Amino acid sequence: MAMWVISALVVAVGVLASCVGVEVARQRLRSAHRIYRRTASLSTGILDGWSAWFLVGFSTMTMGIRWLYAVGSWLIWTLIGVGFVGLGIRLFHRL
Repeated sequence: MAMWVISALVVAVGVLASCVGVEVARQRLRSAHRIYRRTASLSTGILDGWSAWFLVGFSTMTMGIRWLYAVGSWLIWTLIGVGFVGLGIRLFHRL
């Protein structure tokens, strides 16, 4: 009986870790879009010529890097969650 509870808890922790990964990635993407919009509005409002081009290019590159970090963090959290779910299933099958 105790092993069933433990395996169910481990599976629940795995699902929770996957959900945390999705939420962390969503927050990082929201933050990246907010910063990009702020920088893009600055470049169109104040600068022109090469300065605006550089600022837009830099903000686009920064947003791309933030997207990569968000996808990486989502992937890590999801892999941790899948590991916990797999461990919980193995514990359940040992019964």
